[in-house]
Amino acid sequence: MGSLFLCSLTPLAAVTLEYVAHACFVVESSSGERIVIDPFNSNRWLGYSFPNGMKADAVAVTHAHYDHNAAYYIPRAPVFRKPGEYAVGGLRLTGVPGKHAEPYGKEFGQANTLWVIEADGVRIAHLGDTGPLDAEMIRGLGRVDVLLLPVDGDEHILKFPEVAAIIESLRPKITIPMHYRLTGLTELPASLGPIDPWLKSRPEALRLSSHRVALTPEKLAKDGQIWVLPPSPDVKPWGPRMREADRLRLAARKAPEKEAIKQLRQAAALAPGAMRPSLELARKLDGARQSEEAATVLREALSRSAQMDYEFRVLARDLLAQIYERRGDTALAAIQYRIILAESDWLDPLRRAREFLAAHPANR
Repeated sequence: MGSLFLCSLTPLAAVTLEYVAHACFVVESSSGERIVIDPFNSNRWLGYSFPNGMKADAVAVTHAHYDHNAAYYIPRAPVFRKPGEYAVGGLRLTGVPGKHAEPYGKEFGQANTLWVIEADGVRIAHLGDTGPLDAEMIRGLGRVDVLLLPVDGDEHILKFPEVAAIIESLRPKITIPMHYRLTGLTELPASLGPIDPWLKSRPEALRLSSHRVALTPEKLAKDGQIWVLPPSPDVKPWGPRMREADRLRLAARKAPEKEAIKQLRQAAALAPGAMRPSLELARKLDGARQSEEAATVLREALSRSAQMDYEFRVLARDLLAQIYERRGDTALAAIQYRIILAESDWLDPLRRAREFLAAHPANR
């Protein structure tokens, strides 16, 4: 593999790889085209926010989970989600059909596109939340120079033997772990482990001081390197209002109904740009037979957060449509279901939308 670089008659320009945080990276070609891979939602689970004002020529998304699918933070950039071959200036993208690691992702069929981004002769593979690779996936990925792979101490996505098997199968020059708890930034999320337990068996691993690295032929000349990159300094921990909103939301799960509704009201007020507290409040209200107030909460949340959470926006519209349907307002229900058909990867909302619109042809 190394000879393909070192014996080239024309010197290869450097590709820049930037680690943002979690599973998000930026690849920039020598001619300046930039692609962002798997941007994450600022207001859920991770405990830190996506950088403001990021610009790119395109976005690649591996799958529909919110911590990989926040392309709305990068407006006007085309978004690639499905397997296929694409080009963005000097960047070539190949999307290979993959499968999300068990047991997650069943709500959207466990689709997980494995991306290979090639620029200036360097091939970078981002595997999203992959499970173990089969022979067809390995063939589809082809030569991999730099591998971006989910690894964490709690084995949230891949077990350590599965990590080793993927590295052995693809034999990258450089492996860069991702999708682990960034302990220097935040103690969240509790359900995701740090990288250190995996690194204990990898004494050769290098901890780089910069979140940006230029990939040159010299750096790709040695097999089996492991690099650990720090997150971007533009990634900031949640502020006190968001932290308190998340604490209240979690506390509401264990509280009696009346107290839970009170806590969720407070959480929604503290974090008005986050969809999750409002959606959970609406669900509680709907379950308590306060459906009209639930509908109001959902409408207000959608108006505030229309570009802030793809997944919960769909789930909010699904609940709102069901409330309209129960009260017999088929025209308003149809509006929400038509939007779901246009936007959603979620199987249950899609099924309900199709069934409703098939049963109410006048509202199609």
